[in-house]
Amino acid sequence: MNSNVHQSIESKGPAYIWESHLMTPDMSIAPYKSSHKARSFCLKAEPIEHPILSEVTLDALGYNGKTPGPAIVIVQGEWLFLTLENHLEEATGIMIQGYAKAGALKNIPDFEQYGPSIEPGASYTYKLLCDKPGTFLYRSSHDFQSSLGLTGALIVLPAEENIDPDNIPDKDFILLMQQWEISELPLGKIIPGKYKPNKYRRNPNFFTLNGKCYPNTAPIHFNKGDKIRMRFISKVGEVGWIHLEGHPFQVISINGFTRYNQMNDTIEFSSGFRSEIELTANNPGNWLLNATALFQQSNNGIFPGGITSNIIYLKV
Repeated sequence: MNSNVHQSIESKGPAYIWESHLMTPDMSIAPYKSSHKARSFCLKAEPIEHPILSEVTLDALGYNGKTPGPAIVIVQGEWLFLTLENHLEEATGIMIQGYAKAGALKNIPDFEQYGPSIEPGASYTYKLLCDKPGTFLYRSSHDFQSSLGLTGALIVLPAEENIDPDNIPDKDFILLMQQWEISELPLGKIIPGKYKPNKYRRNPNFFTLNGKCYPNTAPIHFNKGDKIRMRFISKVGEVGWIHLEGHPFQVISINGFTRYNQMNDTIEFSSGFRSEIELTANNPGNWLLNATALFQQSNNGIFPGGITSNIIYLKV
């Protein structure tokens, strides 16, 4: 739970209760400073060494020391003040995928698509009125930097007046998928070491869920009877599908557009896709959440791996 969500959370209303139920396996939630109707966050774009497996470390880029960067959480109607510090050796910037309106980030002219160029050692504060709830993706405005790890989740929870307290999920999981190309490794081999991923990612051979490859992905824990929401965010270039064993689910939204009466057990993803599903944890046991494309559930062709995680019931 975010340290900014106080112990007296029940007295702060349903949006803050919902915020305390967000789950980010293998990721963190960004700390913030709050004032009336505003939250201030800081991201540091910097080179990182990031282990995706116990044997394989990426010489990559990240926000605040990790890829994906920390999940940014805010409530509909609040202002987002996002300060980006550039600790890279080249210029960078940031954009938010899903807020498709001109000038969404204040101080950026409508026709300056990617905003200001933040030079090494400099910083800039973006301002955004978060007027619509949903699941969004923040990333570097320089595409190759995004492919090397500069990406993360932005979650805008509904405003207090738009939440039915009975419909707040018991667990709300944020799951971000990425792909990597390590060209030095021959297919079917895992050689321990640190590798610089190819920024073009034309032939990806490693796939991560919240920054880790299976079997290093953290398990996802259910309790019987839990109301579960899952938010899938993809920076995987190829079209794929993710399957939830043993649990049909209701598709809530795709790319911010509401879906009604749409049941499934598998959902599509590709680069930039953002999907939300809901289900009831009513089938105790040990299950898998996994990509269905064979190579996406491997580590350089070694199975099992990739976009896979164990679902484990804690109580029966």
